[in-house]
Amino acid sequence: MVGLTVGGIADSGAATHLDAAGPTSQTQTALRVPVTGSGGFNYTQGSYLEGFEFALKRAIVVTSLGAYDSNLSKLPNGSENFASVPVALYDLTTHRLLASVTVGATSRAVGVYRYVTLAHSVVLRGSDRYTVAWVSLSDHYVASPKLRASAVNPAIRYLAMDGNGPGGLSQVTTMVEPNWFYTFAAHGLAALNYDLGPNFLFHLR
Repeated sequence: MVGLTVGGIADSGAATHLDAAGPTSQTQTALRVPVTGSGGFNYTQGSYLEGFEFALKRAIVVTSLGAYDSNLSKLPNGSENFASVPVALYDLTTHRLLASVTVGATSRAVGVYRYVTLAHSVVLRGSDRYTVAWVSLSDHYVASPKLRASAVNPAIRYLAMDGNGPGGLSQVTTMVEPNWFYTFAAHGLAALNYDLGPNFLFHLR
């Protein structure tokens, strides 16, 4: 399994773990990426750590983490041998790794993503900033999609496309906390439409 690295700052109480059978309500998707009509194209030029930073408009319970599988989309260059990849949820305010999974070719498919259910759901709340990130390895990601702001679930606020590297994206093969941010505040929809790779499922708290 791919290794994980995370900072060791103390818990601020911004996230709480629940039993897998915790509160139930309708499952929702953080980023709603259609099978057709999302624009962009499937692409890879090496292994990158990518994801997106977000804040909350209301408390949510994260139940699953997911990775994009181009075999499920109708975009150009979709066929690939989907490699098992790490996906992680971080609290960027406290520098805590909140959850991590390995998503594989047989993981549950929902739309254009494959998801793994967390052993313990995670409650996100408060004023902290969070990110969901993956390491793409040999898998395709969506380059230059054409999503509208409405693709972001109304329970969250999209802050930035995240990556790893000094001043931009650097190729990596292990999961670390993102340290590069292409912000929505500075770049508008271009930040949402940079690259797409990880996602998550949740319900409202």
